[in-house]
Amino acid sequence: MKRFVYGMLVTVSLVWAQSSKTVTPEEAMLAYQEVVKKLKDEFVQPIDEKRLMDSCLEGMVNSVDKNGRYFNEEEYETLYLSNTPVAGVGLFLAQKRHHIFVKSVVEHSPAYKAALQKGDEIIQVGSYLVRDLNFEEVIAELRGAPNSKVKITFLKPNTTKPVEVTLTRKEVNINAVTSLMYEGDIAYVKVSSFMQEGFGEMLEDIRYLYDAQEQRIKGMVLDLRDNPGGNLNIGLAVTGLFLENDKLILNVKSRNKDDKRYYKNRLEEYEMSDYAEKIEKLSFLKTVPLIVLVNRDSAGGAEIVASVLQEYQRAKVIGTPTYGKDTFATLFPLSSRVSAVKFATARWSTPKGKSVWPSGVVPNIEVKPSNDASEDNVLDQALSILHQK
Repeated sequence: MKRFVYGMLVTVSLVWAQSSKTVTPEEAMLAYQEVVKKLKDEFVQPIDEKRLMDSCLEGMVNSVDKNGRYFNEEEYETLYLSNTPVAGVGLFLAQKRHHIFVKSVVEHSPAYKAALQKGDEIIQVGSYLVRDLNFEEVIAELRGAPNSKVKITFLKPNTTKPVEVTLTRKEVNINAVTSLMYEGDIAYVKVSSFMQEGFGEMLEDIRYLYDAQEQRIKGMVLDLRDNPGGNLNIGLAVTGLFLENDKLILNVKSRNKDDKRYYKNRLEEYEMSDYAEKIEKLSFLKTVPLIVLVNRDSAGGAEIVASVLQEYQRAKVIGTPTYGKDTFATLFPLSSRVSAVKFATARWSTPKGKSVWPSGVVPNIEVKPSNDASEDNVLDQALSILHQK
């Protein structure tokens, strides 16, 4: 434990060293021990030292990278080391001003069957009030062993009466790709996240639509709304589907200014050579009229696709400005105990050197979503434009 605390405080001192006064590891260690002792001796309630340590590490990472994460033993074991299935309730959440809201619900999931909807505010999970937890702790409380139960209390929009439900955790299957045809030979493809297995599914879906339409697709809508990103290579591969070969897709640089990488539209550069034959049969994608849909929750890889295709004038982007994340993160397991930290280690920009931070991808046509959940005015706008071509 002492070795772990000391290692943590060495890192703290490195962060503090950016200030006007350099703090040595020894000084940091003394400060930490003094604060812990004061809390243990004087705080109005008993102190959970493990949670205090976890919060300290989480705060350290977040102080330099708001998207960074510290994974304690349970989280790291569950997410990265264990072969035991992890179950959930089918909720995608978003944090806004210290409140946790439902961003979307997986169809046929426990949450879907309990009628939770986008915009609902989660106020309690199990015995914990959400206000007493950070975002990652809320996620962790929702996950658990298959068939175990979790109680959730939430508020519907514009109401003050809490709704309480008990859900049974299940292994939730998420469809990474949804596709269909609209009138006028317009293909619609929604990609919910850039997962490794999802790219092949996307290619198969597009090929099916193409063949079913007797190879007559006059336009396409690529829906990246609520897509948080994911695997970098998948984001590059999706972008490359719509560009000529050898086009520059991305500039990447790390903290070391001399450490730069340039990704061009070559399958071997983003490890997609196994898909070469399938991609070749979809060469029409390089010229088909294209519209990309985005919103505030389009981030990471989704922003790569939207910004690069927009910059090359290969696609029109419609919706609202995106999240604005221009970094890649790396996971670093800690040697002191079974835990890890994950934070930004590289930054990307478009072929012309443009960053999406902090404003996000600004759409060619900004359309705010309708308040009526049964309407999709953003998609309607895209279809209207493609029908006119």
